Amino acid sequence: MRARLYAAFRQVGEDLFAQGLISATAGNFSVRTKGGFLITKSGVQKARLTPEDLLEVPLEGPIPEGASVESVVHREVYRRTGARALVHAHPRVAVALSFHLSRLRPLDLEGQHYLKEVPVLAPKTVSATEEAALSVAEALREHRACLLRGHGAFAVGLKEAPEEALLEAYGLMTTLEESAQILLYHRLWQGAGPALGGGE
Repeated sequence: MRARLYAAFRQVGEDLFAQGLISATAGNFSVRTKGGFLITKSGVQKARLTPEDLLEVPLEGPIPEGASVESVVHREVYRRTGARALVHAHPRVAVALSFHLSRLRPLDLEGQHYLKEVPVLAPKTVSATEEAALSVAEALREHRACLLRGHGAFAVGLKEAPEEALLEAYGLMTTLEESAQILLYHRLWQGAGPALGGGE
């Protein structure tokens, strides 16, 4: 099982980077374990993950040195929700829209089906703090994904097998960004419609 799980971590890291959802060392992702969660280390190249780039963090006690700085958020989500996996990325269009929206409501069918709506959170601190962690965990009790204004998004996987849950969370992240792009294009078209003659 460990080999399948590492393969899923590697695939998610490669795909997040290839699709422009993270920069080289940004983002982080994890899966729940018996006593805590397995998470990517801080500062590692996500598109080039090795087994040594993953670290186990307990649900209680100090966070091990080298773990992702967002481990505090992951920990709170696992404490307060039924999440089996969590992916944090920086989807560019979704983050841009987060400056202007209080929630992202997908217009496209897939986004409406899988996400319904994505709350935009605006705690005073939006990265690696208890305040941000509590805000994200509370939002993910009722939603499959959320956005931290100007920072990034978190998406949860609920499937029982950890590798499947991780891929599920990654899939929701791509759905979020696709929905954000469609929403942006729709709004741009609405604004440009008269100049384009309003025709089809």
